[in-house]
Amino acid sequence: MHQALVAIFGQDRPGIVHQVSRVLANLGCHILSVNQTTLLGQFAGLFATKVPEKVTHEIISESLEENLKGSALSHWVARQSDLVETNEVQSEPYVLTILGPDHPEVIPEVTKTVASFEANIENLRSVQIENVANCPDGRSPIALVLEIAVPIKVQQSAFRQALALTAEELSIEISLQHRDIFEAIHRV
Repeated sequence: MHQALVAIFGQDRPGIVHQVSRVLANLGCHILSVNQTTLLGQFAGLFATKVPEKVTHEIISESLEENLKGSALSHWVARQSDLVETNEVQSEPYVLTILGPDHPEVIPEVTKTVASFEANIENLRSVQIENVANCPDGRSPIALVLEIAVPIKVQQSAFRQALALTAEELSIEISLQHRDIFEAIHRV
């Protein structure tokens, strides 16, 4: 067996995950992991799969093409050998939460700070907070949650200081917690 990554994009509707997973299962593919979201009515999904040796990425692509015909969904398939391997850096999982007024600089500036410490963003979710009073400057409030892998070599005090400076410049609140602590607190 080998691995492949399948990406699906298009107009969101019920049943997309079922439809794609059925095509993959019919080919004997085992889904290892799925990450999907919808934004502005559009679906985006990534399916990491274990694929039988006899099934090529061309076969997967042709089967998806045939079975998704008329659904306005696009797909992309990459063999594991097509994917660029990265050097694994020893890291610790953290959750970075951000609250404050929404403006265009929040995501680029916070992610610039994160990248400057070679921390990798593994998941980012941005949510407009509705039914809450506007921030003092009249902007709508926003909440961001970033799951990041922080290299062990990073000096925590310097990282936290840089995040605090970014927060001050943007007039937002930033909290950084080890994922284990974050999950323990939110289980209560």
